[in-house]
Amino acid sequence: MVIGKLCFGKDDFTYGLELCLHKAGRTAYSVTEKTVMGCDLLLVTAFWFYDAYHLKAFYDKAGLSLDSKDRPKILIGGMQATMSPEIFSHMADWVFIGDGDDHLKMILDDIEARKEPESPYLYTRHMDTIPKPAECMPSAFKISKGGKRDVTRIEIARGCKYKCPFCAISNLKPYREVKYEDVVPLLKNVRGPISLFAPERTMHTEWAKYKAHIKDSGLRDLGQDARLERITDIEHASVTVGIEGISERLRKTIHKPFTDDYIIEQFRSFVESRRGIGMISAYFIADLPGENKEDWASIWNLFERLEKEQFTRRMTFKPVLNPLSPKRYTKLNNAIVRPFVDYETQWISLLRRGGSSQWGFRLVETLVWGPWERMLDVLVNKGGHKSWDVISRLPAKVITSKPPKSERRKLATMLLKECRNVGLTDELLGIAV
Repeated sequence: MVIGKLCFGKDDFTYGLELCLHKAGRTAYSVTEKTVMGCDLLLVTAFWFYDAYHLKAFYDKAGLSLDSKDRPKILIGGMQATMSPEIFSHMADWVFIGDGDDHLKMILDDIEARKEPESPYLYTRHMDTIPKPAECMPSAFKISKGGKRDVTRIEIARGCKYKCPFCAISNLKPYREVKYEDVVPLLKNVRGPISLFAPERTMHTEWAKYKAHIKDSGLRDLGQDARLERITDIEHASVTVGIEGISERLRKTIHKPFTDDYIIEQFRSFVESRRGIGMISAYFIADLPGENKEDWASIWNLFERLEKEQFTRRMTFKPVLNPLSPKRYTKLNNAIVRPFVDYETQWISLLRRGGSSQWGFRLVETLVWGPWERMLDVLVNKGGHKSWDVISRLPAKVITSKPPKSERRKLATMLLKECRNVGLTDELLGIAV
């Protein structure tokens, strides 16, 4: 049986599929629109909502239709497939729900024997209920990209100890670690940079051993994510933290009770422990339930306080604003979002200090999803089976390109109209317009 594989986006997203293939003892070959018909089975990784649109466009270009008998069988897995299996079930014979590490082998054996796979974690569009997601222990495994920037990636923990209401991972997967002694053999003969990844890697019970091994071996670890409480555990000049709520009040509602005082002190600790300039990337979430003008005044106040601190003269600050995307398996799944609120203008105004002057510290400007991107996201995550009635009719050029900013609100309005035409009301989509 010839197995093809397809993944959109960064190479990082292929880790799960390669792990599953490794444990199944199988080899799969990357396919294009021109070569996909040459395989017997196509494995697709769906990492985030855009993959639904890219996959539909891929099928259009390849001339691949599920109604055709002369096509490969199709199995889709990955995080987004687990989050919204209904839409992907219209582009596959089966959708795998959860972690597939320990299950792919049995599924492939059944398909090769021309039997319907018996896994309890498979979903099809004809089923009334979605299976409970599969849970698998993480295992020692590495992949290397190759090429000029050959990065070796190794998972050291899966799941999360925390239960943030906006995060699917913490609610989907129990926290489990890969032992340090199992990972060390994988680091032998590695010469390029490495990335030891986990949702909260600095919280690994053996993180001190990992850090010491990296240092003693002269390896360069690219990972820079850390909880705010552990910000100084990152030894190089850059760190990425999740602040999330734009005010102390909102942070408390999502179990991130960081005060402005604490944020400033942690930033100070990181910057002052660096030799040169310390770069801090900080994620914030817009459109959390109950957000109001006072919350935006609060983040302005945080920036003003940072400006008064002497240590920020040695800091490069990269704040990132992500509007809330309610997900299945999270406590905020039923939160109402407002996709047409112009967060980009509010954000740019903050970053440019209202347009009157610059802040007194180095700042990297970042963009924010507007109505078009947010409607595309809502459709995949909240539209269920009816989302296919909309996506199947969207032109490939529209759904796979980045339209000019001047057209995005118009396109979002068009998409909302199409949703309403097929019975996807604002209430079903969980939006307020």
